[in-house]
Amino acid sequence: MERRFLRLRNPVSVNEGCSKFVRYRRRPTAMKTFPKSKRNRKQKASMESLKEDMKEISEQQQRIKNGQMEVRRSFEEIESQCDQLNKETSLIWRQTLYNQQRLCLIFKILKAREDNNFSMVAELTQFLRELMKQNMGNNN
Repeated sequence: MERRFLRLRNPVSVNEGCSKFVRYRRRPTAMKTFPKSKRNRKQKASMESLKEDMKEISEQQQRIKNGQMEVRRSFEEIESQCDQLNKETSLIWRQTLYNQQRLCLIFKILKAREDNNFSMVAELTQFLRELMKQNMGNNN
């Protein structure tokens, strides 16, 4: 019966009359809040530093993003310049080839005139005229 009675009662009520137990068990409110407020201040300080770090990181990410966009623009510009240079190089190459063909025909005409081969001169001259007409049509 004694056991049952002790089990029903809560431990605070068992030691109600004992002031030592209560004194050690209960702290004054100022002592309870001091560590919490100190902890809260530390948490707030750490949160503020984290927020500052996050803001700094986001600024760095924005700078990186802007840098990447700038690099992308410069690559696109370089690529367009490269395409333009390729077109110009191709045009110069075709013009050089055309000039070589003309010079070769002119030298053949001169050689044929030296040899007094006028039929060959007439054929080569006609071929040179046709070649120049084709080139004039391709340039326009």
